[in-house]
Parts: sequence; C-alpha cells; structure tokens
Amino acid sequence: MPGVLPRRIQHLLGSAETKYLCSISLLETAILYRLGRFNIPGTLLEFFSTSTVADLEIVELTPAIAAKTNELREGFPGDPFDRTIVATAVVLGLTLVTADAAMKDAGICQVEFYPFKPSRLSR
Repeated sequence: MPGVLPRRIQHLLGSAETKYLCSISLLETAILYRLGRFNIPGTLLEFFSTSTVADLEIVELTPAIAAKTNELREGFPGDPFDRTIVATAVVLGLTLVTADAAMKDAGICQVEFYPFKPSRLSR
C-alpha cells in the first residue's frame, strides 16, 4: 500500500511521531473487504497485523467522541464512520490524513489531504 500514498504523506507517516487510527476504521475496512471493495493479498487479519506498526496507537470510541459525532455541523456527511473519524480528530486535536474531499472541505479539523488515484494501485 505505501506506493498508493504520495511521497508527502509517506514522509508524514514515516516520522517518529505516534500515529493514531480510529478503531472504527478497522471495522470499516473489514466491511469493505467483505463487500469486495478492498482487495489485499492474504487475509484481513494478516493485513491488520502487518499494518499496525509500533508507532500506531488504536483509538477506541469514547463518550466524548460519540457525543462529538452529533455536534458536527449540519450538512456534514451522515456516514457514521466518517463522522466518527472526524470527531476523533477534533476531540483529540489530531491532524487527519485523508483522501476524502468531503472531510477536507468540511473544515472541521486539521487535514492533510491527498487525492486518491486508483491507478496507483496497479503499479
């Protein structure tokens, strides 16, 4: 997957700083995998094992994050995964790395945006 990310994002992810991943993202990935929209070599558990590195902390859903999902302004997409991811970034004061233009355009949290290009997967 690293080849899918632009160098600027690879550099950010390669820094020594701790990275955070919403636990809800694991569920979303599992659902996309089951639906055939996320293709990886090997099993999903193998993918999770190799992609959860030492400087990656899984962030569990908290009452503050759950409450924040309801406080996002009207017009923000209703997808519960996206709402939870953005709410997590807001509550914890994190910068969100995303290819989702709606999350970037919402202006709710700090965002490092990269336009995802499916053609990068075929390299």
